[in-house]
Amino acid sequence: MATVAKVILEVLKSLGVDRIFIVSGTDYPVFIEEKVRNEGLPELEIVPHEITAASAAMGYSLGGKVGVVAVHTIPGTANALGVIMNSYISRIPLIVIAGRSPYTEEGDRASRNIRIHWPQEARDQGGLVRQWVKWDYELRVGRQAIDIVLRAFQIAYSEPRGPVYIMIPREVSIEDINPGTAYPRAPSEPGAGRKAIEEAVKMINEADRPLIITWRSGRRREWFEVLVSFADRTYIPVINYVGETLNYPSRGPMALDDYEVEKADLIIVIENDVPWIPKIHRLRSGARVIWIDVDPIQAYIPYSGFQCDLCIQSTVSDALERILPSVRPKSYMREEVRELRARQEDEKRRYIEKVSSAKPVNPSYLSYEIGRLASKYGLAILNEYPFNPRYADLNEYGTYFGNPSMGYLGWALGAAVGYRMASGRDVIATVGDGQFIFGVPDAFYYIAYKNPVMVVIFDNGGWLASANAVKDLFPDGEAVKRGIFPGALFDVRLPLGENVKSLGGYYSLVEDPDRIGEELERGYWHMKRSSRPAVIQVVVDRVRS
Repeated sequence: MATVAKVILEVLKSLGVDRIFIVSGTDYPVFIEEKVRNEGLPELEIVPHEITAASAAMGYSLGGKVGVVAVHTIPGTANALGVIMNSYISRIPLIVIAGRSPYTEEGDRASRNIRIHWPQEARDQGGLVRQWVKWDYELRVGRQAIDIVLRAFQIAYSEPRGPVYIMIPREVSIEDINPGTAYPRAPSEPGAGRKAIEEAVKMINEADRPLIITWRSGRRREWFEVLVSFADRTYIPVINYVGETLNYPSRGPMALDDYEVEKADLIIVIENDVPWIPKIHRLRSGARVIWIDVDPIQAYIPYSGFQCDLCIQSTVSDALERILPSVRPKSYMREEVRELRARQEDEKRRYIEKVSSAKPVNPSYLSYEIGRLASKYGLAILNEYPFNPRYADLNEYGTYFGNPSMGYLGWALGAAVGYRMASGRDVIATVGDGQFIFGVPDAFYYIAYKNPVMVVIFDNGGWLASANAVKDLFPDGEAVKRGIFPGALFDVRLPLGENVKSLGGYYSLVEDPDRIGEELERGYWHMKRSSRPAVIQVVVDRVRS
């Protein structure tokens, strides 16, 4: 006999789970007891806020491990919900465990015994997350524990990957059961049909100017490698080579910062939910679109009117590997792309030279300096919005993760720590001043103390996204004329990262562009030598990066 909690921990361990990021409440006493009694069970990584805990689990998953977070009933779920949304839209596997208020009022040792157990019960706890998880289930019978955990893992890792949500009442967690046998359940992956592959080959061979537009095809190593091979051998250019992930190397011969979509007679959309902005871009008359995606119709988006002449539901590797042998290379595009790449690289170089001494610091120049440091020491960058990857040299799989399409902010601090713990790689988290606050810095320090990362704050002293939205919609409006809008409100410079010094970490507030390189180096080496986090806060101009 074993408690349900012990069985759950053992099954998670068998699935490769070596730690659970946990914000514990009154729902987890038996999990804590079993962990103390039994060596070898997954570590319970205590985190003092759910945003940080869920983000760390998400980063752990990005780093190649199984990300698991345990939260306290309804309040904990509510705090973690934004990160769960990010994971769902960006197809990041995540197992979310939540307690549930005890069912019973008296008699049972696990029954309700404090006031909060009554008002914290929801009519439908799973309904709180149901739009943003692939599957949710409340464990009501202890003997289901093994099957439920295995099913949760199977669903989370079947494409499209994403979060799952398991609710465990306290009475069930403490129940003694005969564990029984665990039968493996392999995740599933879609594969393209023969006719779809043949039609894709025909469309590519008939096209004069095909174009690849991707966004997150680099979320799996084999996909990254296959796209590199496909683009390099067919001579089809790739835009968004750095999107939500690094999809294709910055130095790759077919990587372009921009390409006139209107010139393409065939667009190959790969793992991208918004390949272009219809208000801005118009496709060439007669242009056709192939969409390669594990969910090519983007069923999770309520309204999406993008053209799709051939929708291929497949993993990136399966589709491209089967298409490639029959595609005739577009050799004539090689020289055109080479010349366009050279112009774009020269434009970036001249722009960086122009803004390198600007005060306040130009955010593109700060991106360039961060990119230099990351390239020099092999760091991974987890970017929450302000860093511009076009000014960095990113070539290795897993060295860049950008803001999830959902746009929930506050994830990068925790995710950077989780990614470092999973991958062993040094990490820079790039955040705005707002995102740093949203990321719950004190909770971040709590877990970064033993797992140090470097943080660079792009501090523009306001809400730049809101300011730009006002300017875009009302360029001649009163708010712009008077300079009264979010993004022009803060004149006091807050030392946002200074608390890191209380941990023995490194903090610096930088306003002079000439100091950026040396401060980034100083912060990095302090992190390496002291094993404590570093925070560099840079005052940047209120312009788009």
